[in-house]
Amino acid sequence: MNISGPQSKKLTYALMDAFPNKASLEQMLSFELDKNLDSIAGGSNLQVIVFNLIKVSKAENWIEDLIAAARRSNPGNLSLQAIAEELLQNSQPEVISIPNTPIQQNTQQQKILILTAIPLGLRLDQEIREIEDAIRRASRRDLFDIRTRTAVRPKDIRRAIAEEKPQIVHFCGHGLEDGSLLLEDDGGNEKPVPPQGLALLFRLHADYVNCVLLNACNSLESANAISQHINYAIGMNQPIEDKTAIAFTQGFYDALGYEVKDSNQDIFQRAFDEGLVAIAMEDFSQESIPVMKKKL
Repeated sequence: MNISGPQSKKLTYALMDAFPNKASLEQMLSFELDKNLDSIAGGSNLQVIVFNLIKVSKAENWIEDLIAAARRSNPGNLSLQAIAEELLQNSQPEVISIPNTPIQQNTQQQKILILTAIPLGLRLDQEIREIEDAIRRASRRDLFDIRTRTAVRPKDIRRAIAEEKPQIVHFCGHGLEDGSLLLEDDGGNEKPVPPQGLALLFRLHADYVNCVLLNACNSLESANAISQHINYAIGMNQPIEDKTAIAFTQGFYDALGYEVKDSNQDIFQRAFDEGLVAIAMEDFSQESIPVMKKKL
């Protein structure tokens, strides 16, 4: 791909706008392209890092992959969308708006929105890969569409859910003892979001969000609050080990992809139960930590 100087400048500023700190850019490269930012591009500030990243990707002929990955990771960023459309003509993936689905087995496409924030040693890239692998192996894999947003701030979550209109929202990150989820502010610093704020958020999206999975420590209070408006909300009643959270994720999404003969089966309860079994069969002692709350 040939990119002019002005286009390189547009792409640089678009990437900086979509990924406003090194951590968010680093996560995007790891999750989407399995690449390590530090081994590719260094620099004293974000602009220099992004400039070097574009330079290397052009030289090694994966600039198109970089642009496409950035757009997948943050499809709501207008400046990124504009330069991506200019450089990758007609490659915009179709985004399907789907109404809320019934509790039982269905054949409508399910959009899964994965939100990640502040890794702090968590293996979030592995968790995302496990979700993707489970869906790829599924007999009903064509029914699922996975979207990922990284280094999310409160406003990013608001915009992502409104733009993607997912049926399943999966949060992986940290939770605090008071039930708050730990996000980021504009400076990349920790920003707790309380359960009451999350409940108000999901009340606005109850028409299409069917299940919220909070794969974070001490997230049960947030799940309780969300379940006032959403059919299924899953949280953790205490701190959970990284390997246990990943095992639960494997089981949950494996089960969502199973072919189910009984059309009246509660597929989310079945998936939750499979997640607990996955924990137990790995000989972990934390199988009682995930808790499912249902809307009354």
